[in-house]
Amino acid sequence: MDSDDVPTLSVDALAALQSFLTEKQEQDERFANLQQDADEVFANNKKIDMANFQENWQLSQFWYDEATANFIVERVLKNTQTDDGVAFISSPTAYVAFHNTVAGERENAYVFEIDERFDLFKDKFVHYNFNKPLDFARAKKLKGKFKFIVADPPFLNEDCLSQTMKTVRFLAADDAMVMINTGAIMEDLAKKLIGARLTGFCPMHRGGLSNEFRCFATFEDDKLKWADN
Repeated sequence: MDSDDVPTLSVDALAALQSFLTEKQEQDERFANLQQDADEVFANNKKIDMANFQENWQLSQFWYDEATANFIVERVLKNTQTDDGVAFISSPTAYVAFHNTVAGERENAYVFEIDERFDLFKDKFVHYNFNKPLDFARAKKLKGKFKFIVADPPFLNEDCLSQTMKTVRFLAADDAMVMINTGAIMEDLAKKLIGARLTGFCPMHRGGLSNEFRCFATFEDDKLKWADN
């Protein structure tokens, strides 16, 4: 091939690529520092910044914006007692916000997540793959222990929601309250699988999403209302 035929990037494209690589390197360094200091972070109940966790689009990761994460945390705190079990399934943004808010005061809150970066949370992290909805560590111990469950199925399809709901039903206590954050097109299936109804709350993401995202819940409170009421 003639050297004149070799593709080259424009100055602007090269600058954009360099900016991306620099940002990624900085994020990798921040996360490495967080890993290194993990014991101190948890011993002193220090807050964790989601900026340390770069979204992995192959895992369909799209972090909530701050207002959304805080709204979910408020619902949890409004509807549970200190000793109640709380599960965050494929919802690490909400779990991190919860961790930052309660500062070690809730011993029975867990994050179920495929991304092993979140094993920073040590025994509060449960490695979870929705394709194997009941195959995770401490399953027998955790069965039926959760009063409040937040679920955010990572992929927008019936199989992912159905498998995730198998996990929800397995973990749920008899009087459990469930919030599901997923695409609006899942409304009928969410209601069929677990009786979750469309609410007026619309979860938002930091980078925005083209799909209409909604919240479905099995309960109401003073701030979270079913849309058909």
